[in-house]
Amino acid sequence: MAIYFLAPDYTFPSGGVRVIYRHVDILNANGFEAYVLHRQLGHRCTWFENDTPIVYWDSSIKRRIYHKLKKYVSNNPARKIFLVGAPTSKLEDTDILVLPEIYGPEIKSIAVGVPKVILNQNCYLTFRGYSIKKDRLPNPYTHPDIKGVLINSEDGLDYLKYVFPTLEPARFRLSIDKHLFAYSRAKKRQICYTARKGEQEVQQVLNILKVRDSLSGFSLVPFSGISQEKVAQLMRESAIFLSLGQYEGFGLPPAEAMACGSIVVGFHAGGGREFMKPEFSFPIEYGDILGFAQALEGVTTTYDARQEQYLEMGQRASDFILSTYSPENEEADLLAFWKGILGRAST
Repeated sequence: MAIYFLAPDYTFPSGGVRVIYRHVDILNANGFEAYVLHRQLGHRCTWFENDTPIVYWDSSIKRRIYHKLKKYVSNNPARKIFLVGAPTSKLEDTDILVLPEIYGPEIKSIAVGVPKVILNQNCYLTFRGYSIKKDRLPNPYTHPDIKGVLINSEDGLDYLKYVFPTLEPARFRLSIDKHLFAYSRAKKRQICYTARKGEQEVQQVLNILKVRDSLSGFSLVPFSGISQEKVAQLMRESAIFLSLGQYEGFGLPPAEAMACGSIVVGFHAGGGREFMKPEFSFPIEYGDILGFAQALEGVTTTYDARQEQYLEMGQRASDFILSTYSPENEEADLLAFWKGILGRAST
């Protein structure tokens, strides 16, 4: 029995894909047989160091012809998954396929009959691709092939339990690399944020503060498409991080910034509510532009006078993040889940 984690072939940094690689590494380190499954032959994420075992979905012309003929002569159009670089030539019904939530209603149509686990890293993408027509209710979450669901936040757990009352999803705690995202007191008067999120929102917030002359002495550093190491370095040296997510399953960037001791101001985006606590951050409800601007201004205009207090606040935030979202906790959560899944499968 092997566990295959289907992962998108992204060429840009993605926290969700990084988690998939880490889960495969954790399982292999604990005696399981696990692989990342990519579609593009030869693909491997290069924006972080890894030697994670990878296999590939065979999508050669020969296989595509096979699937077309199979669909033509059979009432079962479900696609088999043939493999390249794996110990077997295809996914067997004794294996387990782990699918991200982003595959939506198609989850139930992939390799029908093969046991599956849904790895949901953003509950707000659960219904992406679904029709809103009342008579169309494809629901892979309660399909017989689904043997378990993993979710990465308290917010996501509440979401799935409300939507699917008979479902018993398991929550796992994401981990933050304490060596990479480490607390630092050596802060620059610098505000960093991810450039690919909240473009309209950050444009409003920063221009409000510019008009009010409340950014004096602070440099603005948006970032996108850089390595984990460079992100961590930027967060360690930045006094402030802006959280710009809209609807997040967890929200790794603000958590990582808090681990580095940055003062995080901005949207908790749902998933971040559990760690963006008011005692050591400035959480804002999504869409409250004025509240965001006022909170940020409160920090920038008092930073010099209260610098030591802000450094202590950053230290408390870092301590909370690194103790709650530790590799040990993530590993324990995963092992408990997978031992349960495999135990039920064996009976």
